[in-house]
Amino acid sequence: MNALIAIVGCGPAGSATALELLNLGVDPGDILMLDRATFPRPKLCGGGVTWRGTQTLIELLGAQPTGGSATQGLVLSCEHVGSLTIREPGPQWLYDRAHIDNLLLEACRARGIRILEATPLTDFHERVDGWELKAGHSTLRSRWLVGADGAGGSVRRLAGLSGGHTGRLVEAVYEPVGHEPDPDWLQFSFDPLLENIRGYGWIFPYPLPDGQMYWKLGIMDGVGKTPGKALRDWTARFAQRSGFRMLDDRIHGWPERYFSRHARAHRPGLILVGESWGIDALLGEGIAPSLAMGRYGARRLREVLDNGRFVIGDYEKRFLFTEEGWNLYFHEFLAQRLYGQGSLRWLNVLLNSPRLRDLGATGRAAYGRLARNWRPMLAALGGHVLRHGLPLPDLPDSAHAPA
Repeated sequence: MNALIAIVGCGPAGSATALELLNLGVDPGDILMLDRATFPRPKLCGGGVTWRGTQTLIELLGAQPTGGSATQGLVLSCEHVGSLTIREPGPQWLYDRAHIDNLLLEACRARGIRILEATPLTDFHERVDGWELKAGHSTLRSRWLVGADGAGGSVRRLAGLSGGHTGRLVEAVYEPVGHEPDPDWLQFSFDPLLENIRGYGWIFPYPLPDGQMYWKLGIMDGVGKTPGKALRDWTARFAQRSGFRMLDDRIHGWPERYFSRHARAHRPGLILVGESWGIDALLGEGIAPSLAMGRYGARRLREVLDNGRFVIGDYEKRFLFTEEGWNLYFHEFLAQRLYGQGSLRWLNVLLNSPRLRDLGATGRAAYGRLARNWRPMLAALGGHVLRHGLPLPDLPDSAHAPA
């Protein structure tokens, strides 16, 4: 089986790449998508789509997908430190990943793209005219190869492309006990920093397509150094004190690759998109960045299809000059503050700056577009530091995170 473009990975990044290629005039018969899974497939994820991602979904699918729910914004907090509320300019959506990923893939199928499910990529070799892929029991050939197969995917590894670091996450499905949580807000708890875990915990509404509402609780280790058992134990304690009872048989874990401006995402005839390249390093948001990166990859790929070139000039560098690229770069900068040395000092500034609180309440500071406000944000952070320094918050003796 031959194709002009083979896309490995049928999640949001792969589907966005394919749909954008169609919108740019590429014939559906020239595109082949493959994935090791059979869709719809279960997928561990908080399922949040921040405001800028909702607009992208509408553009790709033509309307808001059904089967989800909406929230108003984010609440960042840490016990003994403070809290910050960010009201989004528009609704954030939440979906079961099995549902939304399948909707995107079915949109590709409906437009005539060939899709091979239950077909894992095991190897590929460079040819004069492109690539030879070993996938499942088949040998495929393509001129271009797109890696959209996630944090632990094979395309990056086999291509020898360096990437950003990988974090760890664990998560399970819960129901509230004796209380009704507010489903209008995504809750981000930075309490893990008090226990020297460089990341945050979350409480997200979890809507099923049939209308049933549960909740997802978990923790992200943003530097990938905390053992999985410690993360699962923290999640269990967090759920208990927050008033939730676990419905899953266990707390599941998975890796997450974060964006780095130093990562390589292109070699002749091959590009990476989505989490294979790297997603939001600050809060681990994956769906919206993956959609945007897929569309960027498709546009850059379309530029070279007509002239027969196998090299896309400044693929990684030019991405940094897009709104999504600049935003991911800015979030990388913020993540280095919050999850690096002096993490609690920077968190104290972030959660207690009056100017940042005012900015978050305006409804103009979309989380996925914080880079639009980088000047006022840095001015607020810098002004707070100049006035108050970088003191540690007033913590109890039980908090043992380093300064």
